[in-house]
Amino acid sequence: MISPTCSVLLVEDVPVLAKITEQMLRKSRANRYSLVHQESLAGALAMLRNAEFDVVLLDLNLSDSQELATLAAVVEAAPEVPVVVLTATQSQDIGFRAIKLGAQDFLMKGDFNYLILDRAIVYSIERHRLQRTLQQLAVLDELTGLYNRRGFQMLHPDIVQRVRESRGRGYLCYFDLDRFKQVNDELGHQKGDEALVEFAASLRGVFRKDTLLVRLGGDEFLALGMEHEPGQVARSSHSLQIILTVRNQMKQQAFDLEASCGIAYFDAAGPHAIEDLTALADAALYRDKESRRAARALAAGPGVAGRKSA
Repeated sequence: MISPTCSVLLVEDVPVLAKITEQMLRKSRANRYSLVHQESLAGALAMLRNAEFDVVLLDLNLSDSQELATLAAVVEAAPEVPVVVLTATQSQDIGFRAIKLGAQDFLMKGDFNYLILDRAIVYSIERHRLQRTLQQLAVLDELTGLYNRRGFQMLHPDIVQRVRESRGRGYLCYFDLDRFKQVNDELGHQKGDEALVEFAASLRGVFRKDTLLVRLGGDEFLALGMEHEPGQVARSSHSLQIILTVRNQMKQQAFDLEASCGIAYFDAAGPHAIEDLTALADAALYRDKESRRAARALAAGPGVAGRKSA
């Protein structure tokens, strides 16, 4: 089912055809439609930037764009919105090519009525929703809801490129949980899973929403983003440690939740290769882990100073 009122962006440069389409939508007995009409690709792209729509009904041949280039521009601008192509071409080849390019359906002008249009909209919205869900499942970690390694590989180039084109500073943070194996061995894997889920939630709480948060596997996590002000990521990392410390001081905790962190910075000058960034962050993580081991050993007293606990 679609929402009680379905918001439709109709992109059609022939006024009489736009009016006919609007009348068809008004005839629907099953759904209510709210229609916005644009006659050009430029106008449609502006609307997609500034408003939310449930579906786009798109004529491919406009005054400022022709055929599949029109569809490509709309799909790129709003990949989250399903598109139904309206074509005057009698050949089905253009329709099939539109489907391959990202449209959910295509209808030939003059060859459909309000019932067919209504059904095409409903089915397109549902198909698009299912496709988006499957795409997200492919790149999300099932346990924590963070991105997985595949998602990281897909999304990190955009963040690196954004840093290269700006005057800002990017960062890559590596995290792993201290003594996580001990939690699994002594309390069981269910408690280990709880630790991973809780840590993922803590990461979400301290990093900005535009940060790429990833569970690489096991107890290894990563945060990739661009600082919006100097010292932002250092403050986020510090806030994370405070949250974990306060959490561990609370009574009746089955286990302590602690994490080591390593940060690598980069800017327009580099480094930009993800392999270099991860190597730098990994080295910093190792130094932090050794420092935390030494601090725990010192706090435990000289009798256990040489014991490794992480």
